[in-house]
Amino acid sequence: MDNDQLYRRNPDILLEWGEDTGPALVDCRRWRKFSVKPVLVGLLHQLERPLTAEELHDRWQESDHADEVRKLLERLASAGIIQRCAPADGAETDAMSGGDGWTPYELAVHAQSGRGPVPGARRGTPPPARLAHPEATEVIALPDGRDAPSRPLAEVLAERRSVRAFAPSPVPLPLIGAFLDRTARVRGYLPPRAYEQTHRPAPSGGGRHSLEVYVLAREVAGLASGAYHYDPFAHTLHRLSPWTEELAALQRRTVIDPAAMAEAPPVGIYLASCAGRTTWKYEGMSLSLIYRDTGCLMQTMCLTATDLGLASCLTGAMETPVTAPFLTPHRSRLIHVGNLALGLPTSPSAAPALEPPAHD
Repeated sequence: MDNDQLYRRNPDILLEWGEDTGPALVDCRRWRKFSVKPVLVGLLHQLERPLTAEELHDRWQESDHADEVRKLLERLASAGIIQRCAPADGAETDAMSGGDGWTPYELAVHAQSGRGPVPGARRGTPPPARLAHPEATEVIALPDGRDAPSRPLAEVLAERRSVRAFAPSPVPLPLIGAFLDRTARVRGYLPPRAYEQTHRPAPSGGGRHSLEVYVLAREVAGLASGAYHYDPFAHTLHRLSPWTEELAALQRRTVIDPAAMAEAPPVGIYLASCAGRTTWKYEGMSLSLIYRDTGCLMQTMCLTATDLGLASCLTGAMETPVTAPFLTPHRSRLIHVGNLALGLPTSPSAAPALEPPAHD
C-alpha cells in the first residue's frame, strides 16, 4: 500500500446533529447520510488539508498505529467521506467534487429541494394567506388601476430594462395603484378554501403565496412619505412608519448601493416572505420554492412597470435577520427576499445602450 497516499475530507460533507441519533455526516452532492461516532469528527477535522496516514497518525490523538489509520482512511475513502489525493505534488484529487463555486450549504439546500416535501408535511392548520398589521396608523384605499392602458406583451418584453436613474418628479399614486393591482392583488381563493390558497397575477408553488409587498414611498404624489404594507385582498396600503433616517439607510443598503445608484429612487419595493405558508405544505423544499416565487413576482413587477411607463431596477440584496424598522413586531415570521426600485423614467432614458450580439 502506498505510504505516500494523501487523503483529505470530502469538501461536500457537512456535519449535522440528529435529535436522537447524535452526529451525522451529510454528503451534500449525493445526498447520503452517515451516522458517525464523535471520535471520527476529530479525525475529519484534521483532514482539512491533504495528509498521509503517517501524518494523520501523528496529529490524531485517538490513533493507535499508522497501519490501522491507513485501513480506516481507505474505508472512509471508499464510502466517499474522504477523498484520495494525488501524491505530494499537490495535484487534484481523483474524485474531486468539482466545487463549481458552490458551498456545501447551497448544495444541501439544492439536493433537499429535489427530493420534495418531507413526510408529514401539512401538519396543523395552514397559516392564513393574509398578514395583518394591527400596528398600522392609517389605511389608504388605492385607485383601482385596472383601466390603465396596456401594451402588447411582445412590446413590453422587448422594452424591459434595468434602469438605475429616475426623473426627479414624484410618482403619481394612481400608477402605484395600477402597479400593485397588476402584480400582487388577490383575484380569489383556490379550493379547498381551508388550505388558504389564493390566485394572484404571479404564480406561486401550491398557491401558497408567501410573499408580502412593502412600499417605501419617498416621493409619491398624494401619499405621505413612509413605509407601507400592501394588503392584496383589500387593495389598500397600511401605513407602518413615516420616512426616517432608518428607512433611508435601509434603502441605501438594499437598493442604492447594490445597484450602484447615484440617487435614491422615489419608490422602493421591499419583499418579505411569510415562510410558514410555504413550509406548511412543502417542508424540506420550501426555501427553493420561496426563491422561485420571488423570481416570478420580480419578473411580473418589472414587466408591469415597463407596461405602465415606469423605470425599475431589481436588487437581490437580502438581510438576515430582517432589519427593516417597520417589521419589528414580525421579524420572527418573515425573511427578506428582494427589492425593486421604481420611478418615472428620465428623458432620454438612463438605460445603457445595447450592443448588438456578435455574429460568427
